[in-house]
Amino acid sequence: MKHKYRSLIIGTIVIFLAINAIPSALAKTRQYYLTSFIYQNEIEGEGFTNAIGSSDDISFEATTYALDILNYFAVNPHNIETLKSTLEDNIEEMFNNYEENLYDLFFLMKSLNILDEDYEINLDLENKIYKYLNDTEQITGGFSYSNTTKLVSLASTYYSIQLFSLIEKPLENISIHKNWVLSCYNSEGGYGSNQSLGSTMVDTCFAVFILEELGEIEALNSVIKTIGYLQSLYVINSADLNNYGGYLPDDYAQIALLSSTYYCVKAVSIIDSTKLFKGLIKTWVLTHQNFIDGGFAENTEGYQQKSSSVVVSYYAFETLRILDSLSSLYSEIWMVEFNYWILGIVFGSIGLVIIVAIFLWRRTRI
Repeated sequence: MKHKYRSLIIGTIVIFLAINAIPSALAKTRQYYLTSFIYQNEIEGEGFTNAIGSSDDISFEATTYALDILNYFAVNPHNIETLKSTLEDNIEEMFNNYEENLYDLFFLMKSLNILDEDYEINLDLENKIYKYLNDTEQITGGFSYSNTTKLVSLASTYYSIQLFSLIEKPLENISIHKNWVLSCYNSEGGYGSNQSLGSTMVDTCFAVFILEELGEIEALNSVIKTIGYLQSLYVINSADLNNYGGYLPDDYAQIALLSSTYYCVKAVSIIDSTKLFKGLIKTWVLTHQNFIDGGFAENTEGYQQKSSSVVVSYYAFETLRILDSLSSLYSEIWMVEFNYWILGIVFGSIGLVIIVAIFLWRRTRI
């Protein structure tokens, strides 16, 4: 009889251990879940959508970011040659229809360069892009977002400068563009989109990015004030659990975002990386991996459902890369693969343990 009880006790222990082993057996790395999310947004041979369940519209921005993430992990999209051909056709169509768009053009070219680091666009398209960029350059400095307007901004200037690099053409008049950027400075340390506008977080970051691209980062009007302006958006209050470790998009915002955190972390790292609270920022970013689909999602107000996107996932990924913390994506997590089958297994196993325990208790009383 003792041997019988012993067998039952051992069996109970085995079941209990099995229950606790389920999460470990099903655990996969954060990187696995992230790349799986990216692939779920792929439309083979065409590009990537921005979010699962959205329309099948390709996002040029999401395509670039998806390819960059996959490239880092040494995995490829499907039908690479078809995708390259499609991206080139998109650029060709843009110019043939006189529908040039600076931002789409940048992301299309960037995607092609990610797919093939030795990529060279055909000469005809290269000349069209070069002419387009020269037509948007302003004589007083900066670039407009279109060749049909003279409205210049820091954002359009940054992407234009990036395109010069992508088509391997020299940027002329560097000092004029540098001086124009510096003229957008405001007294509190931030930069406005142009000379007549107040400071914003995004424009301040673009000003830093541009000066770095021009090799003129030391020309910042005031390093101390600009760092102070950006750091004023950092949430240092540890009692604010949802935002602690992130950056707010502006002075009036209540929610820190992965987008604003990415921009600020990149800008601060360029100026003085020692000013970053790297550990806290990394922890905050990782909490935004969505347990439903494996991507990353922004915080939302109240109990509103969080929705992952490729663009937001890239902000999280790139922030971790700047912080030299991408190794954290190789850690295993279980919660993102939770489903009702697993719930049934766990509760069923717990129920079995309870039944066995009751049986043993009753037997000992007989």
